[in-house]
Amino acid sequence: MTTLATHTMNTDDQRIILLEASDLDDEMEFKNTENEIKTPDSNYLLDKSECQIKESKVSRILIFTTITISLGCSIPTGYNTGVVNAPALVMKQWCNETIVNRYGVHFTPTQLDGLWSILVSIFLLGGIAGGIAGGKLADILGRKGTLKLIYLIYLVSGVLFISCKTLAMVELFFIARLLSGLSAGLTMTTVPMYLLELSPSDKKGIFGVMFTVGLNFGLLFSQLLGLESILGSESLWPFLFSFYASLVLLVFPTLSFIPESPKYLYTIRNERSKALSELSRLRGKPISDVSWELEDLFASPEVWTLKRILLEPASFKALIITCTLMLGQQLSGINVVFYYSTEILIKSGLSVYWAQYANLGAGSVGFIVTVMSALFIDRFGRKSLLLFSVTVSVVMLSAILTSIVVLTHNSITWVSYLLIIFIFGYVLFYGFGLGPIPFFIGSELTDVGPRPIIMSAMAVSNWTGNFLVGLTFPFINNMIKEYSFSPFVMFTILLIVFIWKVVPETKISSSGLRSNNV
Repeated sequence: MTTLATHTMNTDDQRIILLEASDLDDEMEFKNTENEIKTPDSNYLLDKSECQIKESKVSRILIFTTITISLGCSIPTGYNTGVVNAPALVMKQWCNETIVNRYGVHFTPTQLDGLWSILVSIFLLGGIAGGIAGGKLADILGRKGTLKLIYLIYLVSGVLFISCKTLAMVELFFIARLLSGLSAGLTMTTVPMYLLELSPSDKKGIFGVMFTVGLNFGLLFSQLLGLESILGSESLWPFLFSFYASLVLLVFPTLSFIPESPKYLYTIRNERSKALSELSRLRGKPISDVSWELEDLFASPEVWTLKRILLEPASFKALIITCTLMLGQQLSGINVVFYYSTEILIKSGLSVYWAQYANLGAGSVGFIVTVMSALFIDRFGRKSLLLFSVTVSVVMLSAILTSIVVLTHNSITWVSYLLIIFIFGYVLFYGFGLGPIPFFIGSELTDVGPRPIIMSAMAVSNWTGNFLVGLTFPFINNMIKEYSFSPFVMFTILLIVFIWKVVPETKISSSGLRSNNV
């Protein structure tokens, strides 16, 4: 019993163990029964590793928040985007009659078309204004405060829509369209950012897609209610334009129950304890079980400006990628397909009745595929899905262009049916990647500091592209007629090259980290 020996274990289990030996000839036996004891640091590392390897569970409060935000923001935005298409003839007639009765002014058909174009496009200008202001407001008012503002503006615009016919004032309709566009612009900036900041790392793709699901459902819902047999008639159109306000009113009280973004609270407001409390509530776990997320979730508070983003290479690249993808989304012609597909199909030989239902079918396909994409978007890289989606979309756009050219010169019935298939195919493959990913990839490429500015730029790019396409397509259609889809084919080919050369992969791995970053 004369000797002492020491044995050094690995860094996590470093200990000094006393060993006894009866004599030098006996075989020494080492016992280590305390390997399970860990230092605080190793406990943290172990917990973090285990938590990251396991698939994150989605809490009830996160599901509840996503549903209410969709009902109050995403669906109304999609609804207001598509609601003007079906009742256009009825609305033009009301505008003409109202102006004659109120002011004694008679518009020519061309002037009436111009007035209707203004009433339609003012929504897009409101969207641009909302996109510019959204990022700053999200930091000043908070994510929840900005959501409350969105709800209030939507409610006011809904009241104006339902009042304009009773008061016989086209001006109220104009203001309502402007306000609903402003709210839509704020929505497009705030909601994707908010949902991404609430969601677990391995579920960001799913929750990023949820915003687009809401948009597509709102668009589809407006197409359905806009049918003349439902609310698209001369007597019921005020209820058609204001219907979304009932959804907003339904979910407005729930704002008191949804959480604020933990990342916003910590980084912008510097309220660490409240941020941890909200994070614990979101994950449905005690604070001690979610503290490992601090490393990935929280960044040190820094002041970011547009100038700083432009000067820092990584942030500047993220800005370029986000804005280019959003512009590319609009310049692919998706809104032309939704806005003008009824007219295109009528010219291709279908009756008005079947053309309207074919347009409704295209909207249904868009909604269904967006829901489906939520199921697999986190299993594949964002870049891979974008390349697949855009490449097949180019093929479908080319087929649409070819079909229209053939039908312009030859009345072939089966080509009309092929055109419907190609339109459905374009909407289908667009929805796999090019539809949802540009809305949330900006949040994945940036941290919370520059994120509001970049998301504002994303929203402005979306509304600007939408406005440019809506403004120029009628002129392009008059100039090159059956070849009017050719610019969209060319823009989409250029987008493939941009994605291949510039866009990084941002798939979230099981460890909660991006596989690549800018």
